[in-house]
Parts: sequence; structure tokens; C-alpha cells
Amino acid sequence: MHVHGRVGALLELGAGFNPEFTGRENARLNAAILGLTDREFEHRVPEITAFAGIGDFFDKPVKTYSSGMYVRLAFAVQACVEPEILIVDEALAVGDIFFRIKCYERLEKLRRNGCTVILVTHSMEDVIHYCDHALLLNHGEVLYHGDVMEAVSHYYALGNIETSSFSNAGGGNEEASSIGDQYAEWPSVSFADLSSRDQVSDGSVICRAVALTDTSGKPKRIFKQGETVHIYAEFEALRDLQTVVAGVVLRNEKGIILHGKHSGQDDLPVPRFVKAGTRLRCRYDIELSIHTGEYLVDVTIGGYAQQVYEARYRMTMAELESAACRHCVVSAAATLGVIPAASHGFAVQPFYGLTNLVSRSQIMQLAGSQGSLNGNPLERDYREG
Repeated sequence: MHVHGRVGALLELGAGFNPEFTGRENARLNAAILGLTDREFEHRVPEITAFAGIGDFFDKPVKTYSSGMYVRLAFAVQACVEPEILIVDEALAVGDIFFRIKCYERLEKLRRNGCTVILVTHSMEDVIHYCDHALLLNHGEVLYHGDVMEAVSHYYALGNIETSSFSNAGGGNEEASSIGDQYAEWPSVSFADLSSRDQVSDGSVICRAVALTDTSGKPKRIFKQGETVHIYAEFEALRDLQTVVAGVVLRNEKGIILHGKHSGQDDLPVPRFVKAGTRLRCRYDIELSIHTGEYLVDVTIGGYAQQVYEARYRMTMAELESAACRHCVVSAAATLGVIPAASHGFAVQPFYGLTNLVSRSQIMQLAGSQGSLNGNPLERDYREG
């Protein structure tokens, strides 16, 4: 391998730091390793201290630092000496949101100035935004090298590498059993093999297949904000069931539920009796007006005694929950990624927070003291259509 240029690296947290040295001494040592003279280092000290934001700790031993302070100083040194090549290994995952914003802005500046950035990360959002080429590794083996979006698609498929066609598979009753207002066409795509997935079941139902597609039926795991995902799941009843409902949950990396709903909450017709051996094919359509990131999809089949379901509007939520039977729950049955829509840049999101709730804003324009107080409302529905 031939390297041309100054190489900076943010690898293991605090690598290259002497815990007995102060932050200033470690910064000076790292700058010298990168080829800076003492004069050049002193010229960059104000920029390094401002970027790190660790205050008086800059002149205290780094063994007194928190992990966040470690990475702040390490990134500040590497970024402020302006290397020609910068290797970043998961370092941007540390620190608060304000520091991460500064890191992203500095990465942008380095790239504009011609710096080559080698980013080692599990954040697909970072890969999509910063990378021109991507190399996907799995247990040290190169799975893909090339186009960024293709590499991201391969990454999201890692959890479901083993696939089987379930479009016409399986035994049991061939009569269509739908959950919804009408029977939806079953896509002829490869479904994830769930044989290795943990399923929490009472023994009455098993999940056979799960797939994600776009609205045209094409398999897809990466969606733009506002696009709709179709989530397909096939279950098999192992014994007779009453009043069956199908549910889906969307969770982020922290386990926070952004969306959770079952077919009974949509007030749609549900199967009142399901015979053992019947396959239940379920489809969930979700508009992904949510924050960019990676999400886990849980699918479930539950049910109620018929008299309980008919009386559901006269029951409290607690009463209804306690009466529910959870026949089968598959956690992390699939994964999907949400990236910014093409019309929005990385730093400009169409909304704040986790989800884009249906909302309407209004600004009332009032005349000055010399005019009328009649308002001129300016309205915009931010979830048109």
C-alpha cells in the first residue's frame, strides 16, 4: 500500500494518548506525529481548544477525562491539523448532539478541501451522506464493494441473508384469509427465512415469512422520508383460533416505539374463526414520515374471545389489554432504513423530532398601528395529500 499525504486516525477511543500527560501535551505529541512543528501547533491551539470544548481540562491529565472528553480532544486534534487522509472508526457515535454536529460540519469542510475520509461505521445515514464508494464487510469477508446505495441495501439484508420464496409456498388451506378491508395481492418476492428468529408463541401460531416492498411490490429496505413501505407477513395457525388481529410495531435503535397498531384498531373486518392449518397473510402499509435512521420491524398475531371483541368499545384500554391473547410475536423480524428525501439536504429536515405528525400552521399578519387589525392568515398544511 502506498500512502501519499498526512494521515490522521480516530480509531480506538483515546488510542495514542498517554493518560499521565495533559490534554495539551497529548495534542502536541499527536500533532508532532502528524508532522506539525511546535510553531504550527501553537498556531492551531485556539482552534483545537474551541473545537474540543473541554475548558480547563485541556491542561489536566487525560486520565481524569470522561470517554466523551477523550473523543472530543482526539477528534479536535485530528480535524484541526487538516490531514490529507482521515480514518474515522465509529468515533462520531460518542458525544452529545451538539458535538456531533460540529464533527459533521468539520468532516464536510475537510472533504471540500480535498481530504480523503475513510469512514468505518454502522450508521447507514453517514455512509449515504459522506461516502462516494462503500465496502461492506461481514466477519472479515468482503460482501460488496461499489455503489453506496447498493452497499447499504446489502447491509440491511444481512439480518435476513437466508431467503426463501414464500409466494406460493406452504401447505394448508389455500382459501384467501385476509386481514383488512379487502384481499391484497400477495407479492411474488423472496421472503426472509425466519427459521433462526426467536418467536414468542403460545403454541397456536407460527410466523412463516416476512418481506418489505415498496408500493410497486419491489423488495426494498431503504426508503426516503414520506415513502410508503408494505410489510408482508405470513402466519400459520397450529390450532383453531377466535377473532384474530394482526399487528406491527416499528422501533428505533433505542427500542422506542414510533408506531404500533393492530388491525382491530383500524375497525376493519377481522377473521372471527380460523381453523388449524390455515395460513394468514397480512399486509401493513406505513407512510414513513419519521426521522432518518434504522428501524426494527416486529410483527404479531393476537386475538380475543368473540364476546370480548364485540364489547371492546365498552371496555377500558387496561381491560382490553388484559383480555388479549398474544399468539405469536416476532421481534426484529425485519429491518429498514429511512434516508432524507431528495428535496431536503442532510442538515435541513422537513420536521423536528421522531415523527411528522399531521399538522397545520398559521401566521396571522396584522397591520401596523396606522392600519386595520384585520388579519391576513397564511396557512400551510405540512402533510398535504
